[in-house]
Amino acid sequence: MDLGLKGKVAIVTGGITGIGAALVSALHAEGAIVEILDIQSAQPVDVSDDRQVSVAIQRIISQRGQIDMLYSNAGILHAGPTDLFPLAQFDQIIAVNLRGAFVMARACLPHLRVTKGAMVFTSSTSALIGSGGEAAYAASKAGIVGLMRSLAAELAPDGVRVNAVAPGWIDTPFNDPVWRYAKAHDTAADTIIAQVPMKRQAQPDEVVMAMLMLASPKAAYTTGQVIAVDGGLSVLR
Repeated sequence: MDLGLKGKVAIVTGGITGIGAALVSALHAEGAIVEILDIQSAQPVDVSDDRQVSVAIQRIISQRGQIDMLYSNAGILHAGPTDLFPLAQFDQIIAVNLRGAFVMARACLPHLRVTKGAMVFTSSTSALIGSGGEAAYAASKAGIVGLMRSLAAELAPDGVRVNAVAPGWIDTPFNDPVWRYAKAHDTAADTIIAQVPMKRQAQPDEVVMAMLMLASPKAAYTTGQVIAVDGGLSVLR
């Protein structure tokens, strides 16, 4: 299926591992031009640092001439009981997950107005249903939903669409802090997966199609939406 992404310039934050890496591969397969902004890349960019982001965006515009899509995907996860949760970890989660999303959106916005492009944010089902030990993470991801909806309302008259995906349990090392937090370490994954109607975790590739479609011109009338890719988990809560 041709999604109309050939030749489009896409920025993917957190594109080195997990869902981000799968997204980068899929975008390349669609013929898109991909720029990765990641703290782990050869030229690391901290998305919470507006100066680093500004320099990166200026470089991309200088080299590519335009920005058509922003995939704000960078994120971190720490899990633990709220009464013992280090405030430094809370601040880090909010800085990367929420401030980083805002910083990226603000930096890309002038260029997306020109191309009438799209933003896609990676939220989480934790923002929709909550999960014990993830208060900081869930708060950051719920904040992304609020940010996305406000931007969608603000930017619709400019032709810029803004949406989000909310992945459920995805089989990547990103969830390792949750397994470590769980009391029954060896069976935590099985216990959690048993709550999913489809009785399994997803592979990163299974999240990517929703992300591609939300930025595609074929979804030209879709904005302000959260698409849960969670095997039905959020339906039951």
